[in-house]
This record gives sequence, C-alpha cells and structure tokens, in this order.
Amino acid sequence: MACTSINEKPPLEEEEKEEEKGRITFRCEEEPHVLTGEQGFGFNPLRIGDLLSTPHRTYEIVRKLGFGSGASVWLVRFHDNVAENTFLAIKVLTVNLTAGILTNQYWEQEATQTIAKANPEHPGYVRCLQMRDTFFCNSYHGQHIAFAFDVMGSNLDRLRKEQPNKVFSSLVAKRIIKQVLLALDYIHTECELVHTDVQPANILVCLKASNTTISQYLASNPSETYEPQICLGLSPDPIITVKSQPLPNFGLDTSLDNITVKLSDFGEAVPIRKIVPGLDCQPILLSAPEVILGHPWSTPVDIWAVGCIVFEFLTGSTLFKVYTYESTTISDSHLRRMIEFLGNFPEDFLQKCKNRDEYLDENGDLWRVKKMFPQPIDEGLSVYKHVLREDIAPAAAFIKKCLVFDPSVRPTASELLQDEWFSGVTD
Repeated sequence: MACTSINEKPPLEEEEKEEEKGRITFRCEEEPHVLTGEQGFGFNPLRIGDLLSTPHRTYEIVRKLGFGSGASVWLVRFHDNVAENTFLAIKVLTVNLTAGILTNQYWEQEATQTIAKANPEHPGYVRCLQMRDTFFCNSYHGQHIAFAFDVMGSNLDRLRKEQPNKVFSSLVAKRIIKQVLLALDYIHTECELVHTDVQPANILVCLKASNTTISQYLASNPSETYEPQICLGLSPDPIITVKSQPLPNFGLDTSLDNITVKLSDFGEAVPIRKIVPGLDCQPILLSAPEVILGHPWSTPVDIWAVGCIVFEFLTGSTLFKVYTYESTTISDSHLRRMIEFLGNFPEDFLQKCKNRDEYLDENGDLWRVKKMFPQPIDEGLSVYKHVLREDIAPAAAFIKKCLVFDPSVRPTASELLQDEWFSGVTD
C-alpha cells in the first residue's frame, strides 16, 4: 500500500506495484514518528500545544527545534509563578533509546546528571550544556525519557556552512576550540566521562536573548507543520509532522568574534569505569586509531576528534577523506590517510592493538593498500586558498599535537589549553 499526501495521489500503477510487493511505503519528511520502538524508533509524536506534565511544572510545546537518530528537540514554555514566559529546550528520547538507557546500554541520563553537579566551580562547567530537568513522558509508542536544557542556537556544522567559503577564521576557530577544551577538561577530570561524539554538530551556539525576545520572535514566526499524509497501513488518522524550525542566533555578531559555545549531546558518553574491551565509539570519520586498531581507549579519543575538527573549521573539508574499493574497506582507507598525514604507527603502540593483523603486516604496512601519497598536515592546509599563509604552521602544529597516534602520550585537554596556539585568545 502506498502512502500519499492528502492532496497528491501517485499513479495507480505505482500504488498497485507496491501492494503486489506486500509492503508499505511512506514519505518521511523528518523523524519517522509513526514507527515503533520494536522497529528501532518510537519517537514521541508531539504537536504544537501539547503539554508535558512533571511533578514540578507543566511544559507547553511551542516549536520544534530539530531531531536526531534517537530524539526530537522541542522549544517549551512554562510559568514559575511569574507572568513572563520562561523557555527551555526539551530533548525527548525515542522509546527504543529510552529502553537502552533503562537497561544500561547507554549512559546519557547518568552522564547529564553527573555533568550538572560534579563541580560547578570548574571553568569548563559553563561550557557544557547543563540539564535543568529530567522526567518521563508517554506516547502511544511507550515511555520516553526527556531532558530539559537551556535554549541554544545553531550547531557549528550548520553555522560553518553559512560562512563565506564555509569556514571559520583562525581567530574564531581558536575561540571555539578553547571553549570545547574547557568542556572536555571538565568532563574528563571532574566527571570521569568520555564524550566519544565530539563533532561540530554537537557544539552549540549560546543565545544572547531574553524570554521577551524569544516570545516576540515566535509571534512573528509561527510554528509550521507539513501537509498531512494518509497512510492507513500505518495510522487510521492523517499523519501530521511538525517542521523543524531552529531559532536564529540571537546576539551573535556577523563576524562571530563574540561567539560562545557549549558542548552538547551526551547520548554516547561513557563513564571511564564502564569502558570494556570491544566497546565501540566515535563517528567513523573522527575515529581515533586506537578505536579502529583495537587498542584500549579512553578520554584521548576526544582529543583526537578535536584535531580533526580544527582542520575542518579552517578548510571546510574533512581531514580524513575515505574511499572504498573492491579490495579495501573504509577502515583501510582511514588508516591509509592517517599514515599519509602523520607517518607510520609506532611499534610499541601497535603491539597493544588486538586488530593489528587485520590491517597491517609485520612491518606495519597496510595489507590491502599498495600505494601511499604522503602529505604533511601543513601541506594539507596549504591547498585551501582561504587558509591564510601565516595561520598554516601554527594550526598544523596544534593539530599534530591532537593527533599523536599513541593515546598514552597524546596531550590532555588541560595541556592543550596551555598551547601557544591560543595566545591572546579569550574564552
């Protein structure tokens, strides 16, 4: 059975073809909120005006800010015995992810609670997105964990792509990275957590806006929904999906010179004490060598990711571009790019890698890669015309410090904060 917009029906032959296959097709504009937890999802199908009640207060849904693979994020307002609206962002997990947390497969709830209370006096505390409330809510899919956070602006992946040449200036990149390192120093040392998912999409711009400013913006920019769809195989009622409409970056100068950020999304965070051999982590393109090669990993994986992010901020391009061929895997390609940029893996590091023989021969050369094209980091930066010549050597030196192969000698966040690359940079 084919599913269609109410006002747009596909050709009959297309619908019949789908019926013959005995399957249901559905055009999903955003998160697939019609799919269940058993199907790997179970998003809460919230709508504008819905109320989420907790023992402390009631939140009213006023706007959808976005969604990810395991949650949707909503702007809510509430009154705490005052006339003015107060706004927060509510992250509502899927039924599937909620079940994973409740069965100790994920540690987001523990991580956010630890981050909120470990040491508010640490300078990195304010550089982490802090949980303001947590509660359970229900939908016809089941039970959802929800977290309330301060309202934030764009993620840095989106913000970078909006800039000229889709890059940040060296000064802006330094300011951002310094704040991220403060956050990492806090979660590594005070919270004893590994983030494992440090990437531009999880670094958010701090808004400089009052509740009144947000209220006025909402009044002139109302929430929108997509056209209802009819799909009787999935729902007897029209399927309504709310559009994601992030707020603008109130108070952010076009130069970005006054940018402040917070590290967010602790959904993949792992308590250091719970790291076990074989536990997977990190997005593929930001994976540290110890993760791929099966070396014990911990907080240094976050530092590796920082080095990759600096390159991306300055060039608009991924540091480790990977390609697959019939004879090689993504990991082969990734390791090849590491060697081309940084040289061969040290033998004392490889001796602790349980996956070494899967990728490397006794000489430390890749089994399935026959040609290498070495290119130092500074050369990699210099091919991008918008990277200023005077910025290349200092940036390359900092990136290489983050990308030391052996995690046992890779600098900590605290050590990197003392690096000369940050000279004169305020946070």
